[in-house]
Amino acid sequence: MISGQTSLYGVLGHPVGHSLSPAMHNAAFRELGLDAVYVPLPVAPEALLEGMRGAHALGFQGLNVTVPHKQRAAEACLRLDEVARICGAVNTLRRMGEGWEGFNTDAPACLALLQAAGVRRGSSAILLGAGGAALAGAWALLGTGAEVLVAARRAEAAEELCHRMLTALAGEVVARPVEWEDAPELAERADVVVNATSIGLGGKSDALPPFRFRPGQVTLDFVYGETAFMRLARAGGASLITGEQVLVRQGALAFTLWTGKAAPEALMAAALRPRTTP
Repeated sequence: MISGQTSLYGVLGHPVGHSLSPAMHNAAFRELGLDAVYVPLPVAPEALLEGMRGAHALGFQGLNVTVPHKQRAAEACLRLDEVARICGAVNTLRRMGEGWEGFNTDAPACLALLQAAGVRRGSSAILLGAGGAALAGAWALLGTGAEVLVAARRAEAAEELCHRMLTALAGEVVARPVEWEDAPELAERADVVVNATSIGLGGKSDALPPFRFRPGQVTLDFVYGETAFMRLARAGGASLITGEQVLVRQGALAFTLWTGKAAPEALMAAALRPRTTP
């Protein structure tokens, strides 16, 4: 039952109808007996700031942020955690008195998953994309000690991402932009390939370059569902970290930030299966 005492949470995005976050978080709230509800909140890019202010005025306790809002939302936060500050992108907001505190849980989620898959210092990686998800992916890849090439459909965005990371993560990190057209050839030789583009999001049929994967590679797709990237990685025998795995891991971190309680991560993953089984 939803009452006047129910705590409100949601996800801001455009589009947002495909999001599995409501199923995942509402299952977690039920499991822990919390009087809370999580809803999708479709917000067009030009209305993002109004949407953030409106959600705060309505008493929302926490929000997730998905494409295309992650960078713009970070600019609107009153305070950012260290990872969000480095990335310049947020995917989790926590209520403060006068506004929002921003966190990036995508980045540590990806770091943990990549390390568990065996990515380590000296691994060669190619990152596809240069938006909010790619900023988190770059932070994670560099955190493993991998040497990172960044390919984006807008060359200047790849250059900006590399400059941001090299400036923020002063030290022995390697990140350099490459041409989007060269990505398939470079990916074939890389140890790790991360798709942080929106290709495949919500079933969109954007053309994926002709990637060929092989056994021994680690691949990670930020987009969930049965994407073309996932199918190619699976067909090539590469180790695959799915968008669902990223979703659950970052969602568990967000859940704990909001509630102060350990997230029932296995149950959150189970809540996605009926809708994601091919």
